[in-house]
Amino acid sequence: MPSYAVIGASRGIGLEFVRQLAARPDTVVFAVVRNASKSTYLQAVAKDAKNIHKAAERVSEVTGGKLDYLIHNAARVEAETLSKGFDDYPSIDELDADFTTSFKVNGLGVIHSIAAFLPLLRAGPTKKIVVISTAGADPKTVRASGFAGGPGYAVSKAAGLLATIKWALKLQDEGFVVVAVNPGLVDSSGTSGEYSACQPLPTFFKKTGVRLEPETPEQSVAAQLKLIDGLKPSDNGLFLEHTGGEYGL
Repeated sequence: MPSYAVIGASRGIGLEFVRQLAARPDTVVFAVVRNASKSTYLQAVAKDAKNIHKAAERVSEVTGGKLDYLIHNAARVEAETLSKGFDDYPSIDELDADFTTSFKVNGLGVIHSIAAFLPLLRAGPTKKIVVISTAGADPKTVRASGFAGGPGYAVSKAAGLLATIKWALKLQDEGFVVVAVNPGLVDSSGTSGEYSACQPLPTFFKKTGVRLEPETPEQSVAAQLKLIDGLKPSDNGLFLEHTGGEYGL
């Protein structure tokens, strides 16, 4: 019975991971969120599913001290700052505050998440860690887009991407497969309240002339799970596209 912990499962991609994984027979899913009582969409999904657990501390109890897959999806992205450049902040203090908060979630969050679940992952036979990243963390993509907005998000997600690679190198001799995955452009507005992942796109289109068609969470996660199911040792340390293959190649 494979076990999965999904970090950042209250909405969007993380919520869809929980929904699709719970629909598989003989799986155990741990949905890790900051505030379970306020995660109304997760509550609705978990209501009739006996294999979804919403308390991280129950992982060891339920699985006998083991975990097969860690999927780290938690991230900070604020619609109002995604279109801002460095000099669009009212003050340098506000820029610093935005960058610092983003780094704590998008950079350090990856490090802390893996460290917290590592003993359980080491005890399990599968040893798979997947960090949901973004094309916006890739320097070549950023240069090609010509889009200077959202530096706090991009810089902090780039830190998270490098942290993932560092973990991959640290754990490679223990049989782990640690990867980052670009989920594609996903419209998560259906479960994200006031924020939509696609809200900044009009500004992006205006500045770059590039048109992008977003996927639904269902489409993106279905592709990601197919990728995750097929992970092999040679994938360790790679930044993968959700549809397969290494990102940017």
